[in-house]
Amino acid sequence: MAGITDGDFCKKFKDLFAIVTIGGYNLDTLTHKASKDIEKRGRKEFSINLDEFNNYIVEQIKKARESGALVSVNVRFVNIDEAYDKLLVIAKHADIIELNCHCRQQEITSLGIGQELMKNKNLLKEFLYKMRGINKPVFLKIRLNYIPIEELINNLNYVRDYFDGLHVDCFYPGKPYADLNSLKILAEEFKDKIIIGNNSVDSLEKAKEMLKYADFISVARAVLKGNIEWIKKLNTI
Repeated sequence: MAGITDGDFCKKFKDLFAIVTIGGYNLDTLTHKASKDIEKRGRKEFSINLDEFNNYIVEQIKKARESGALVSVNVRFVNIDEAYDKLLVIAKHADIIELNCHCRQQEITSLGIGQELMKNKNLLKEFLYKMRGINKPVFLKIRLNYIPIEELINNLNYVRDYFDGLHVDCFYPGKPYADLNSLKILAEEFKDKIIIGNNSVDSLEKAKEMLKYADFISVARAVLKGNIEWIKKLNTI
């Protein structure tokens, strides 16, 4: 949720959303260490003590569920074996687990994860293969225009059998609007997956445009600005 990671924020918006996403949460020693480095830059929301994480996440999911929406938890890790017990706890209480293939913070990308995962299809497959045991839908949050669309599609096809949906940040470098053309290409290639469109959706008109190629849209930044009246109208269409 655009830098807001807890359930308290989500529960403020009763019956407004289909899905609320909390995270990204760091589930192993290396990503937790990275979060402490990120905290030095003022971003404190990612730094949850690993020893306290299981109790913390259960409470946050419980609060987020008060919104009336499905709860998705965005996660990142380097060592899936270390992270696995936390993934099981999340799976027991949440509705969707979203693997972060999106983060561009240097502390995370230097570990070979975040958006770097979409360059490393073998590591991505290793993660997703092991995540099959958690028995919950798995979405990938990805960023457009970091690698060429052809490479992105090829790498996603390599792990096609191991994920259920794509949360697509339609990032368009240097443009104040989303890259809908690339979203369209992805949607046509992955018709069997749930597609969430993300980036620059802050009006009914923009929502309708993105929904031509997506099943859902992400509206976090509009909500943070209190710009929600158009969302209520969208829900009535």
